Amino acid sequence: MKIKRIQARNNQEALMKVKMELGPDAVIIHQRKIKPKGILGFFKKPIIEVVAAREDITNTVSSKQNISSVGPGLEMDNQPKLSYQTLENELQSIKSLLNKLANQHAVTENTDQVQIQQSLLNTILRENDMDPNVIEVLVNECQINTAELNDNNLDENKARELIRSCIKKRINIQPYDPHQKVLVFVGPTGVGKTTTIAKLAARATLNEGKKVGLISADTYRIAAVEQLRTYSDILNIPLHVIYQPEEISDAIKQLQHLDLIMVDTAGRSHRDENQIIELKRLLDQINGKEIYLLLSCTTRQQDIRDILDKYSFLEDYKVIITKVDEATAFGTLINVPVMTEKAISFMTTGQSVPDDIEVVTIDKIMNLMIKETV
Repeated sequence: MKIKRIQARNNQEALMKVKMELGPDAVIIHQRKIKPKGILGFFKKPIIEVVAAREDITNTVSSKQNISSVGPGLEMDNQPKLSYQTLENELQSIKSLLNKLANQHAVTENTDQVQIQQSLLNTILRENDMDPNVIEVLVNECQINTAELNDNNLDENKARELIRSCIKKRINIQPYDPHQKVLVFVGPTGVGKTTTIAKLAARATLNEGKKVGLISADTYRIAAVEQLRTYSDILNIPLHVIYQPEEISDAIKQLQHLDLIMVDTAGRSHRDENQIIELKRLLDQINGKEIYLLLSCTTRQQDIRDILDKYSFLEDYKVIITKVDEATAFGTLINVPVMTEKAISFMTTGQSVPDDIEVVTIDKIMNLMIKETV
């Protein structure tokens, strides 16, 4: 019996190849769809694989003739006597064995598919400067169903959905609470707090019709207050400047009649313990606040870990990721909410006020990550 494994683009091509290579009497024992090997093959169309067999007619006829020429109880060439039933049983055994081997091969291929997917997932996450511990968490939580893979041929959309589902399990997305009155923005130096506050103030004023007031506690940078004052003049909203943490309560009272109060704090180096202590003093003076920790998408992951460690005194906060437009990798959008288990709200994508700020969505994260790696 001749056995052959044949691959083709479709059923018609597979049947044609079977007839050409094994003849018209060939029997297809097993057929399935598979994905091409390798990372790039993950996004290609599936191909057809068949296992076909053809009985060796010459040997079968010769065997039957030899059997028929031997009388009952006799042997030919010292070989045991055979019967038609014995041959049939052997053929059935061979077919059964082939089916078992084909099924085992299918299970192996499905296992390979899972490994390919995990490899692709690792590649996309790693090339986006993902934290290794976060990658491990996401990959382990992606429950890949081999039966589903066998029934549903994976394409690019399926791959995207797999990665999307992994990320969605671990990321909590929340814009600012419309019922909160006082929003406080904190973070290291150079992340763009003042510009981000201007964008959110313009968004609330122009798009949501809210009455907004600004408080600047950033008197360390000479241009910080003037920058925020420029935006407050353009938007025609009040601005109060404080120089000591104890002054914040009075400033908030003066703006209490407004819908929203946004507080700009001075950028604090996570390496300067005294500056962190001073920030704590300021925050302790504010009741009923919603805190936003701003981090730059261009910051190295090791520095991100150090910053989060120094800001761990914050009991509750939401995350804003800035400078996404300047980044070449976007792992920070996932690393931070996974490592902190805090909600992520906005990401900034440029300097334009108020346009270049967006509510984070899973689809936006996916588009940023996939287009850079696939």
